[in-house]
Amino acid sequence: MLGGILAQAGINLINDIEDLPLIPNGHPQYSRITGMINRNTKAGIACFILASAIGVYLISRQGLPLFLLILVSGLASLSYNFGPINFKHRGLAMVQVFLLMGIFMMQGAYLAMSGHFSSTALLHSIPISLLISLLLLSNELRDWEADKNKNIQTLTVRIGYKNSVNLYWTLIGLSYLLAVIFFTLGELHQLLWLLIPLPLLIPIKRYLSASKRVQLTPMTGRFFFLFGLAYMLALIN
Repeated sequence: MLGGILAQAGINLINDIEDLPLIPNGHPQYSRITGMINRNTKAGIACFILASAIGVYLISRQGLPLFLLILVSGLASLSYNFGPINFKHRGLAMVQVFLLMGIFMMQGAYLAMSGHFSSTALLHSIPISLLISLLLLSNELRDWEADKNKNIQTLTVRIGYKNSVNLYWTLIGLSYLLAVIFFTLGELHQLLWLLIPLPLLIPIKRYLSASKRVQLTPMTGRFFFLFGLAYMLALIN
């Protein structure tokens, strides 16, 4: 868990490097902003070093499959907004986080603890992975106007705000639909736990319709957290 948190923190801390060329030299806060980005970058690199140390220990216990999974995930993570792939600017960031921060990370955690892959863990990672994509989509919806003005081709900029809102609700619906299917198959024991996050959809709906959506991402994060907690309870009770 600590290794995953450090890796995620490292990615978030270095992401602003791409914004350095966009800051004009005459900006009144130029020194402060560039200094903050450089400090964050150094902190991100420190997080990567610590995460790598944890990864080396886990690989020494579980072997080559875990090494390959960590290697592929690390290289793909750095392609979020860097290099020739640049998932963000190609409108593919949601696909990337669905795989890397969702399915790969959960399968990697299972592999690190058990020494083997699991089809059951893979199935149960899908609803959570959809909501990880939802969290990123909330960022894109929040920043839609700014990204459009800067010609940052996120998925929301490419398909439009209204279609992205429809996608937002679709991801939530798919997560609950999969939970119902898994319950029918006997993989979940109690669906009532999944009612816990639903009241948060009321303020979320309001934020999606607002002109200022600063609180959309934190509220989506709370929904994601409660859904994950409820899902774990549904698995065991």
